[in-house]
Amino acid sequence: MAAGRILIEEPAMTLHSPGASFVGAEWLFAIGGGGDLPVVDGLVAIADYAPDGRSPEEVAVVEKAAAYGARAVFFEAGRHGRAPVAQALIFDITDHGDDGQFAELHKRLWSWGGVPIVYRAGPGRVQLFRCAHEPDFLGPDGTPVCRPIRTLTIGAEIAAQDVWWDASRIRNGAIWDDPDACRLMLSAKKSAHRKLVDEVRGLAKQMSERKLLDAGLQRRLLILSLLIAYLEERSVLLPDDFDRALPGATQFFQVLGNGPALVRLLEALEERFNGHVFRLKDSEQAALTASEGLASYARLVEGYEDSSGQLSLWRLYSFRDLPVELISNIYQLFVKDTASSIYTPPALVRLILEEALSWKRIDALMEGDGVILDPACGSGVFLVEAYKRLVLHWRWRNGWARPGVDELRPLLQRVHGIDLEEGAVELAAFSLCLSLCDALEPEDIRSSVKLFPPLGDHTLHGSCFFEAKARGLVTAPVAVVVGNPPFESKLTTDGAKRCYAAYKKAHGSLADNQLAYLFLHEAMELLAPDGVLAMIEPSGFLYNQHALTFRQAFFGRWAVREVLDFVSVRGLFKKGDADPKVVVILAEAAQPSPDGRLLHAVFRRNGRASAEQGFDIDYYDMYWFANAVAVASRDIWRANLLGGSRVLDFIERLRQFPTLEQYASQQGWDAGEGYFGGQKNASSNIDHLIGRPLLPTDALGPDGIEADRITVVPDAPIKDPKTSRRFQPPLLLIKEHQDLHSELWQDGYLAFKNEIVGFSAPGDIARLTSVAEWLDREHVALKAYVAGISTRLFTQRATAVFNADIFALPFPEDGNLDLSANERILTDDIVAFQRDFIRLGTRAKLMHSAPADALEQFDSTLLEQINAVYGRNPLRALPSYHWSGTICRAYVFGDGQVDWSDAEALRHKLDGLLYERRGSGLTITRITRLYDQGFVFLLKPDRHRFWTRSVALRDADDILADLRAQGF
Repeated sequence: MAAGRILIEEPAMTLHSPGASFVGAEWLFAIGGGGDLPVVDGLVAIADYAPDGRSPEEVAVVEKAAAYGARAVFFEAGRHGRAPVAQALIFDITDHGDDGQFAELHKRLWSWGGVPIVYRAGPGRVQLFRCAHEPDFLGPDGTPVCRPIRTLTIGAEIAAQDVWWDASRIRNGAIWDDPDACRLMLSAKKSAHRKLVDEVRGLAKQMSERKLLDAGLQRRLLILSLLIAYLEERSVLLPDDFDRALPGATQFFQVLGNGPALVRLLEALEERFNGHVFRLKDSEQAALTASEGLASYARLVEGYEDSSGQLSLWRLYSFRDLPVELISNIYQLFVKDTASSIYTPPALVRLILEEALSWKRIDALMEGDGVILDPACGSGVFLVEAYKRLVLHWRWRNGWARPGVDELRPLLQRVHGIDLEEGAVELAAFSLCLSLCDALEPEDIRSSVKLFPPLGDHTLHGSCFFEAKARGLVTAPVAVVVGNPPFESKLTTDGAKRCYAAYKKAHGSLADNQLAYLFLHEAMELLAPDGVLAMIEPSGFLYNQHALTFRQAFFGRWAVREVLDFVSVRGLFKKGDADPKVVVILAEAAQPSPDGRLLHAVFRRNGRASAEQGFDIDYYDMYWFANAVAVASRDIWRANLLGGSRVLDFIERLRQFPTLEQYASQQGWDAGEGYFGGQKNASSNIDHLIGRPLLPTDALGPDGIEADRITVVPDAPIKDPKTSRRFQPPLLLIKEHQDLHSELWQDGYLAFKNEIVGFSAPGDIARLTSVAEWLDREHVALKAYVAGISTRLFTQRATAVFNADIFALPFPEDGNLDLSANERILTDDIVAFQRDFIRLGTRAKLMHSAPADALEQFDSTLLEQINAVYGRNPLRALPSYHWSGTICRAYVFGDGQVDWSDAEALRHKLDGLLYERRGSGLTITRITRLYDQGFVFLLKPDRHRFWTRSVALRDADDILADLRAQGF
């Protein structure tokens, strides 16, 4: 290897910036001490900030921070080409010394939710405040109080777990790898955004129970109340506006309880703003004017307490600071009944729009007349985010000037939506008009006449999407399609039925009659050439084998660019009581090129994702492969979920063996599930079951059969009784569970139910025993294999598998799976770690710090792989070192040592190597391989998931490729 030669594999992580040597919270004490801001990577000063050359996302946050009076913003480093993400605002106590005023500011920052962390720094003391958790500012009488979650004084010892003071951990994202930090600082349910959605849902339920007004009218009034509260707090609506509707009134709630005054107010607002946002039907006006329950309704709305019973809903939040997209999400509650309403986390919407609407793509969009379409827009959640990006792009391209009404209205014409549900188009218009307001200063809004353009029947259409497409309602070229179509296994409209009939004639049946797939197919055809689609789809698109034909046809026809996989992120996407697993498809309206490649990005459930603060993607979760593989392989997606190409090779090799089902058939055994109980279509042929011994399903577990729990089959209806042969001994019973709990039973007739698969082999105990012993001997490999092929596990059930998965177990004649040592490593890690990582996320073992024995096993595996090639001058492991949330493992070819006695000096040495390679445009992400003369350094987060033996195999592959590329 040439001296000083360095190779960095993307993504890379610096350990520290040159010139910055702050330890622990010293950087915060330096800010609190006055004077200039310290030089810390990621810390951006508000004063004298120059937006030139900065990403639009960063500029937007800095402007917001300046409006709040912050002194600086701390950004986590960008990864994989994405912009840096703001994590903290820093306030100087010199400018914010009054505790009462800062408590009010904390309330505003909590309502905004733009950063999870706020610091207030003063001489010798730093306070930490939460903005993505419960409202710590809440005082006993409703008055905000200054209540930091932690306070640090200079000279105090910082506990190792107190990672929230550490700039390096915040900069490289390691803070959110720590489950304890996430528990303290993040909570989806308690943070302002989800909490407000839940509280409004609760208020709507109370209103429904009280029946003070017509259900549709009271929902509409609640929506108007949210909108007017927003305009009132932004000083767009002033006391005089309410006084004109009701003499003496200075606030909206004083008007809300008076029917005639409320009608006058809404008429005045409709005249002033236009767009039919505040328009009432004649019947609604008459109902409000004559209503005797309106005063009670107003008292209920105004006085509604949050779920803690401590504070009025309206006093808990700062409505002027709530993001406009959150208001849109609240509106979504009223598109359908609240039991089936959908809440799409704003973080997911932002991610999808960032991928589909890059700044470069918006450049191209604005050069033509193309539009953005959501074919199932609901209340306009995606359209609002798209519009915000268009506005931000305009500002970026116009020297960060503020757009006026004449600039904002044409941008609004670029976003189009279609929805079938009654009221959805109206709600989308609400959302978009609110977004237009959000881009203007209050005085500009007050001075505007007819501010809102009419959107209904212009850019927003109340129609079935398939009917709208057939009628050509969207006349402009569709350059971008985004959205979240309904997940229904039925065709709900005449337009959908006609469209499906045409699809079926051309392509055959559609898997499960899934409406979301039909949306995907038709939306792609609607796109202009080279347009892009980003659409949420059921996870079955990837993982349901019934969708295989549709998936293969889709990948074969269109240039799929990315598949974002959220199967591992439980609770992300709520629909009523269900928790559907989703993926996002990003495709371009072009034919796939022969050498085209796509990205399968597997997102994991860490603390940040669980708290709906954003999504992390790491090097080991990004899988690039040829489009042809996506067409041909049925196993690639699940293999990537479990570890990648080596897992795929393992699955495909074992698929070549005969199966257990084939072996049982050859022997003449009776094999299959047990009986299925139930009233519907009950069988009369059940004499062979009633009163016979019954093994409860949960009595077959890790230790086999719990014989003392065997009971008898009750005299109750049985839908599918099987035959008596199914329950004859000897029986090999295997539970439909990821761990394949099994036992050989020889003690007489034994009935079992449909979640157990039985192999009955009377007179063939020797062969059946051989199979049972084989199951026990190869149980790890077989569990890993089932995890790799089951279409039920992970996507439909947490731990259950299908009977087909058991029948598909590979069973060679001699029982020898011929596993290599590396395959044993893969299967061990899948069973011990990866399955639980998918299922448990932050609670899985892999999210804990890597233990010492895991690091030793990692080294052993890595060195064995590399030294199989470089045996003459083997690579040796050297002592390692830990930095903030980071482990640096060092290795050397031949002789050599790393002097860790001055760790900071080495830290700067390694950082200097990176800096030499990258120059001033240093990119920070999370995984680094560094090569310097005969030394190899691996720098990765300290979580166990980065240091397993299977990851060592992948690292070894990468290192060997790097060394070959350098001619070593």
